[in-house]
Amino acid sequence: MSFSDRDRVIALAGVYQAARLVRDIARKGHCDIDMARASLNSLFDFDPATTASVFGGEQGVALGLRTLISQLESPQERDLEIARYVIATIHLADKLRKSDHLGRIADELTDLKKRTTEFDLPRPTRIAQVEHIYQQHVSTVQPQIMVRGEPLHLQNKEHAAHIRAMLLAGIRSAILWRQCGGGKLQLLFSRNKIANTARDLLDRLPTE
Repeated sequence: MSFSDRDRVIALAGVYQAARLVRDIARKGHCDIDMARASLNSLFDFDPATTASVFGGEQGVALGLRTLISQLESPQERDLEIARYVIATIHLADKLRKSDHLGRIADELTDLKKRTTEFDLPRPTRIAQVEHIYQQHVSTVQPQIMVRGEPLHLQNKEHAAHIRAMLLAGIRSAILWRQCGGGKLQLLFSRNKIANTARDLLDRLPTE
């Protein structure tokens, strides 16, 4: 299957969106709930029809597209914390692809999807289960993604679970980006092209 620049940018936007959500939860104790839901749901689409369908359509990565544009087009306003999470997420995803953990993560997410369907698990329970998967299979891989923020939020169990769930969603997007032909050199030498594609995608989204 061949992938387009749009596919790669949508997947990359998923990484930036997860990084933005992690930053917001850690710093503010809250985040865009619709975008967080789209990122969480991306973990359970194992056979997507398109790259965009992983997130429920391009609208599901609207926050990621905006974050990607601001990070690439405005170096003077670049959020270094988000950039650090993105780089760490891609690096960790690459390590997981070469390990046995990825298959186990997929198996456990598949099982969780079945249980969610059968028992109508509430969202907090799903997040807690995703956190457990992250702790079992991702936290053991070095180097870990170190999240900074307000101690009040980082020590809150629900917030910590949400952060780990978003980190796993970011890893899923990073793997998708690689599968679409994404590479680190593109982030260095094709920044304008990526930003322009992201802006075109964003401009096509319906406005409220």
